[in-house]
Amino acid sequence: MLLRAIFPQRYLVEVSKLRQQLDEAHLAWATEWRRQQLDFKIENIRFIHDPGWNKRLFSLQAAHDGRGLFWGTVHVVAGWGAMSI
Repeated sequence: MLLRAIFPQRYLVEVSKLRQQLDEAHLAWATEWRRQQLDFKIENIRFIHDPGWNKRLFSLQAAHDGRGLFWGTVHVVAGWGAMSI
């Protein structure tokens, strides 16, 4: 009796049928997902450095800096338009 108090019997945990089906479905999904990932190839795309990147006519960086005749004019017109409001 004293030994049973110190070392109780093992508990039996029964996995429900629904949980077992869920685990099987997840395993099937994970296996299929891994198989499809082998076909997916990531290409490392590198662009050649362009030293005149901020001097291009429609470059967003040139638009931010206000450099060039076109974007400088746009900044001036936008500034006058904002001041007239």
